[in-house]
Amino acid sequence: MPLNLPSTRAGRASPLPPDERRTAILRAVQEVVLERGAAVTTHDLAAAAGVAEGTLFRVFEDKATLLREVVLAAVDPSQVLPQLAQVDLAAPLAERVATIVRIGQARVERTVAWMSLLHQLGRAERGGHLGGPPPGWADRRATVGVAIRAQIVRGQQPDDLGADRFRYGLDTTADLLEIILVGAAVRAAEAARTETGRTAPDADTVVAMFLSGVLEPGTPSDPELEGSSTC
Repeated sequence: MPLNLPSTRAGRASPLPPDERRTAILRAVQEVVLERGAAVTTHDLAAAAGVAEGTLFRVFEDKATLLREVVLAAVDPSQVLPQLAQVDLAAPLAERVATIVRIGQARVERTVAWMSLLHQLGRAERGGHLGGPPPGWADRRATVGVAIRAQIVRGQQPDDLGADRFRYGLDTTADLLEIILVGAAVRAAEAARTETGRTAPDADTVVAMFLSGVLEPGTPSDPELEGSSTC
């Protein structure tokens, strides 16, 4: 998506602040990078961002730096936080867990696609090395991970059937759900690497399996699970 620069007077546009310009470029070029991979050119990147090629290199050191930052921006885990925060706590438990699983699965699929592309780009640039993440990236991921974990716990709060419907505490159920989502990530990555076509189970199957393991025996089923052929 080309950058939209605010107009100052007829025929002129005021430049974005440097951080905003960098963020806007990274967002604008993601799809062309994902589509063209290592074959993407600086002309392609500039066209997608709606700027001159020279502008790209006033913002980024070189093409390899730009591509590395595009990948890191695309896999930034903080992007799921607004989605998780919108999980409706008034909805039945199964519906909330299904929403969390679908958000997680979509994130896994996108991350796998980008990491596969990162390896492809790494072979094509700088003798096979795009460089590591910028300073502070690991700390940021850890901080965001804590926030994501809090949202997963929030989304599993017991409904009006009572807190004793769970076999385990919410921290443990969150651990178990994250383990399932990590397993889905491993399956997706392996399928992409080997091109076997094997995929993770769909969200309804995952939710049915998860809830059957964490709910106390005899807990009434949520309406979404009754009669499901995926159980």
